[in-house]
Amino acid sequence: MREAVKFMARDTKIRDVLFADYAYKIPRYQRPYTWDDDQVSEFWNDLMSDEGSSFLGSLIFNYEDFEKTRSIDIIDGQQRLLTITIFVAVLRDIVKRIDKSKGELYQRKDIAFEDRITGKQTYRITPGDQTREYFERNVQDFDGNTMESTPANEEQKKIKRNYIFFYNKVDDELNKYINKDDQLNCLNNLRDRIGNLSIISIQIVNEDEAYEIFETTNARGVDLSVADLLKNIIFKKLPPSEDKDYARDKWQEIIDLVEETSTEMRRFIRQYWISRHASVTEKKLFREIKRETIDYSGLLDNLWLSADIYNQLLEGNERDWAKFKNGQRMFGSTSALRIMNVSQCNVLFLAILRNFDEIATDPARIFELIERFSFKYHVVCKLPSNKIEKVYARYAKSIEDTVKGVDEKHIPGRIQSSFSALEKELKEVSPNKDFFISEFKEISYRNTEQSRKLIKYILGKIDNNYRPTKEELIDFDNVNIEHLLPQKPGKDWGLKIAEIKQYVNRLGNLTIIDKTINSIAGNKKMQEKVEILKTSRLPINRRLVEEIIANNYQWDEYVINKRQEQLAETAWETVWKF
Repeated sequence: MREAVKFMARDTKIRDVLFADYAYKIPRYQRPYTWDDDQVSEFWNDLMSDEGSSFLGSLIFNYEDFEKTRSIDIIDGQQRLLTITIFVAVLRDIVKRIDKSKGELYQRKDIAFEDRITGKQTYRITPGDQTREYFERNVQDFDGNTMESTPANEEQKKIKRNYIFFYNKVDDELNKYINKDDQLNCLNNLRDRIGNLSIISIQIVNEDEAYEIFETTNARGVDLSVADLLKNIIFKKLPPSEDKDYARDKWQEIIDLVEETSTEMRRFIRQYWISRHASVTEKKLFREIKRETIDYSGLLDNLWLSADIYNQLLEGNERDWAKFKNGQRMFGSTSALRIMNVSQCNVLFLAILRNFDEIATDPARIFELIERFSFKYHVVCKLPSNKIEKVYARYAKSIEDTVKGVDEKHIPGRIQSSFSALEKELKEVSPNKDFFISEFKEISYRNTEQSRKLIKYILGKIDNNYRPTKEELIDFDNVNIEHLLPQKPGKDWGLKIAEIKQYVNRLGNLTIIDKTINSIAGNKKMQEKVEILKTSRLPINRRLVEEIIANNYQWDEYVINKRQEQLAETAWETVWKF
């Protein structure tokens, strides 16, 4: 049994946290300052509410390095704490107009604290790298001038905008009073309201547990992810000799490559880790990475290399795959898997492509095998995915272990044995024929981009199966899906939309056809449509014409279902057979 997460949570006030004599630091991994008008308006309204102390949510602090650095890392809460600092800086700047000594008091007690011996001031909160200089010079410095500052980026612009928002709000409150003492009382009241904001302070002493705790708490700050935590520990653990700017650029490249695939960073990191190590849940991922990693510079390099491969798997074009032997075949399979929205196999593909030169084995067949299996298992029969990911993870790790631990001359043989074992295992868990046929007969067109791509893929693979050679493949950009019985049949067909609703979108009623021919076919009667189909060069349409003529041009629910059953048999026996 895993040891319970250790942390301490207590109800407290902001004055006992941010305004106590502690130094807080926002780690490098935290996202930029993002609060906009909506958040600061809500903050102001909550602050001015007459319902008593407002609840600001949970704040998570890491005390792991406190004894060494005398500072506390803010794991969750940076947006709120920076906003509070902006607000008290506004109070300080406004009170300076009335009483400079009061402004100095606000500075010492709310924005900085003084060393008892030297009198040196330390700011209570240290922002992230990109914000720090601007924030310290304009917001935290007693003589700063946020109003006249020139922000260099969007984050700094938000800081300035929010400062101005609060300045105007406080000024409006102050204008309600004429007497100097009343104005000071107004400012002191606002200062007390800030200090009385209620929070739950969660203190941890082990960064490993930060993600898990964050996932189980409700807070109004910015979501923290395993990617954020990983970035922080990588930069923390990099040796002093490492070029931090170069490392930062490399991390940004990783983010850019992954974001191009529309995949969340946490998903990529997990698949990367599984492709080299044992399968692990996302919740335990950061803990496992930290436990297993010694060389963080190497980890960064490996993430960067794998991000490039990952991008190729999900976004690469045929030219990108030309560097691999039989790259066209692998590209065809990965393109199909994108259409299927199947990603569990990426852990294995990462391991194969990362070690492509070392394995000295053509993996094209295994790519095609996984394509066929995925169509049967995931797309048609919709069977559980987590079980299969664990299978791929085991073989990915086997490839890594083989490349690292086996004599070079024995690697190809071991890899081939692994591929054979994987093929056998996939066959064992693949759905049987009856289940596949029954589910295939339910495939229908839906008016979504994902469905259109999938229908084109299915019909395209069937068409390709009818070809004597595979040299001429379909360009899906130049074909449309044709409903033989139109979705809106009109008077020529003598049918109403309600009558055909249950079967008009079934696969048996569909084919693929050149866009120009498709526009001509329209809602024409079947006899006219057959003449148009005869002009198509696709084998699937030549066969379709023969079927329609043999059936005396009859095209109804019975015929459509019968054709779908025949397509299901073809799919099982030849197209997706392995």
